[in-house]
Amino acid sequence: RCLSDWSSDVCSSDLCALVNTPSTASAQSSDELSVALSCRQFTQQFYDWYVPFTQKHANGPAWNLALQRRASAFSPQLFQALKQDSEAQTKAKGEIAGIDYDPFLNTQDSADHYEARKTTWANGRCSVEVWRASPKDTAAKSEKPAVLAELEQQNQRWRFLDFIYPSEDTDLLKQLQQLKKARSER
Repeated sequence: RCLSDWSSDVCSSDLCALVNTPSTASAQSSDELSVALSCRQFTQQFYDWYVPFTQKHANGPAWNLALQRRASAFSPQLFQALKQDSEAQTKAKGEIAGIDYDPFLNTQDSADHYEARKTTWANGRCSVEVWRASPKDTAAKSEKPAVLAELEQQNQRWRFLDFIYPSEDTDLLKQLQQLKKARSER
């Protein structure tokens, strides 16, 4: 459930007590709030770093650059799946063999700014809604976030586990598995 009274818009089933008794917040709830805010801050910093690369015309997709320069921001499973997809696309000259969209933004036409918003903390995982948030954006406004970034903290560092696509009812890891399977059946 959400702490909608707070401008930080942080959610957790364990934090609900804060809404009813804000003056008696437990240390545990305070720690969970701190962790959730840290998660959202990490996510926003990643997107602030990453999105400008999507606006440039480089050799290859911007997400390859993220794998090269920020490998530690991804779980080993997600990193490996993205790397395999990228390698398959490189080998497939003239045809599409891998993802043909930006996996962190869920689009082929990115905005120039994205905003990490509602953060949910449950079962040791953090989910952050990432929204298109550019005043220059001409795309139709969506009632859903562009992606829902799923993260975990390991050794005091955040890393992305998956990117869920709310408007398509799927996620990046599923997409990558499907593409890998399709490539193996050729």
